[in-house]
Amino acid sequence: MMSSLPIALAHAWGLFEEHGLAVELVGLSDNEERSAALITGDLDGMVSDVTAAILLSSAGSDIVITSADYGGDQTGSLAILSPRSFQIESLQAMYEPRKRGLQVATLYRSDLEYQTDQLFESLGHDTDRPDLYAEWTDLLQLAVWFGGQMVPAAVLPEPYITYISHYPLVDGAPLNLVHLSDFEGIPPLPGVVLFRRSVVDAQPDAVARFYDAYREAIDLINTTSREELIEKGIQAAISLFFPGVTTSSVPTGILDSFVIPHFSLPQELDRNQFASVVDWVNRKGYAFSRPSYDAIATRQFLP
Repeated sequence: MMSSLPIALAHAWGLFEEHGLAVELVGLSDNEERSAALITGDLDGMVSDVTAAILLSSAGSDIVITSADYGGDQTGSLAILSPRSFQIESLQAMYEPRKRGLQVATLYRSDLEYQTDQLFESLGHDTDRPDLYAEWTDLLQLAVWFGGQMVPAAVLPEPYITYISHYPLVDGAPLNLVHLSDFEGIPPLPGVVLFRRSVVDAQPDAVARFYDAYREAIDLINTTSREELIEKGIQAAISLFFPGVTTSSVPTGILDSFVIPHFSLPQELDRNQFASVVDWVNRKGYAFSRPSYDAIATRQFLP
């Protein structure tokens, strides 16, 4: 998710070291693998979506949500896309998978699924149908399969939307895509930073210094020219979202298409959004408990 970018750049620019921290970044695109690594103690913290944080707590993991990243308007940064080769011209047509034998691909038990449910419900559709979604756990894998035209429609966030829209996949040209929805009118959910409680309790000063570097990176991103950001930070960004890819292997012109968002400083997670996602995971049968906001969220590291 894009909310990971300031942390990746803080690491690439040496800001954590300047604040006396040795931080190792681990890129995991699979939601379940990332959560498992936190549970087993292989990770001290992670950038997560709200759904994953709630599910971790519901499963008994003692985690602390330390901040949320509210990056502004969602429109354009999340979309349901379809390769034109599938001849799907509208979201309504996509919603009839038994008629067409097609499904919307989305990340299982994630904020993407939650927001897609909200979108369909706003259009008057039943989101409890078991044949509505093709469920994935790995966002990068989903993007790769979609780019290979093996997925008829997918819910994708940035930067995958821009990358797939401009990457020369078919006879040297980008895919001809149909934008079935850009989630206009659906309130965006933030990314959240969370830590295992044992880390917060044992090393509160280290977490505070982590946030000092995190905020410094955000200030630099928001005040640095686009050209300089691309020059100094593009490899860190590419490695974060596309592991194994180097700047030299990115086709000419794609970097010019990326929009670098304005990042907000870390904030508290909105209580109403938290409650809404708790309601959703219980209604969907993904969890059978209701974590308390005050039990798992803190503003200890916020100004």
